[in-house]
Amino acid sequence: MPSRDGGPAVIHPQPPPPPPPPLPSSSFAHFVPQYHPAMVPYAPQPAQLVYSPSSAAAAAKAEVRDVWAGNFEEELSNIAALLPYYPCVCVDTEFPGAVHDSGTPRYLRGPRESYALVKRNVDDLKLLQVGFALSGAAGRCPVAWQFNVRGFDPARDPHAPASIAMLRAQGMDFATLREFGVRPDDFAAGFYRCGLGCGQLTWAAFAGAYDFAYVAKVLTGGRPLPDTLDGFHALVQGLFGPKVLDVKHLARCCGHGGIRGGLEQVAAALGVKRAAGRAHCAGSDSLLTIDVLLAMVDRFFRNSSVLSHAGTIVDLA
Repeated sequence: MPSRDGGPAVIHPQPPPPPPPPLPSSSFAHFVPQYHPAMVPYAPQPAQLVYSPSSAAAAAKAEVRDVWAGNFEEELSNIAALLPYYPCVCVDTEFPGAVHDSGTPRYLRGPRESYALVKRNVDDLKLLQVGFALSGAAGRCPVAWQFNVRGFDPARDPHAPASIAMLRAQGMDFATLREFGVRPDDFAAGFYRCGLGCGQLTWAAFAGAYDFAYVAKVLTGGRPLPDTLDGFHALVQGLFGPKVLDVKHLARCCGHGGIRGGLEQVAAALGVKRAAGRAHCAGSDSLLTIDVLLAMVDRFFRNSSVLSHAGTIVDLA
């Protein structure tokens, strides 16, 4: 599918907006629900992808904040307060691997065959974690959020055993997820309530087909994904807005030969280190993705707009 032009992006440092509100501390062990008044809509600043000294400073100081049912409303309030200052959102998801494959090697699959495989897996599997990291003219937000989603039981639900073993090795506790995780319906309602669903943000993911597909599934109440690739692109634009970037695609556009490989390889090629957490944890990976994006904007997109690549998702375009 052709790239969609999402409009110009600001790629040079500008005078910063008023300082964002301070980030309160949080406890991973705090499970008592906190109730807040309904969050009011906000007016985000124009989406900006800016690499600035504050971005580099933030890379050295970062926190991945776990979100459970008990601190869900509190952290939604924090995100709502910060989005006007950080209107670029990087998303990453964790899920139970893939249970369906294709007889066609990946490099030979066309976009429609690739999407058919994404749809089969996402329709049949459950989301485990969603990570959000934010950026804007104020630099990169020093906190990323890791939403732990309730509902998956490895004793009952389809999964790839190797993927579950890897996630366990990275620290995911499925019993805690089932007991204290955020209900998918609550996540969907909170997504809109805090402003993430306003349609005016810039969204990014690394090789984002599955990331956007899993979040779309939750936001539509667990319904199957659209039958066609065109239907899926329309759904993504309807849920996230027109400014959707795939950082893996952008990496292929860097320099003469592009930068190839997965997130870790692209980060290493750019000299970007993981600021907090571990690989294959949604909050940490979203944080690394946004640092990679900012480094690429600074190094390769000073004279062109990354938003000219909006709508191009790797394997689906």
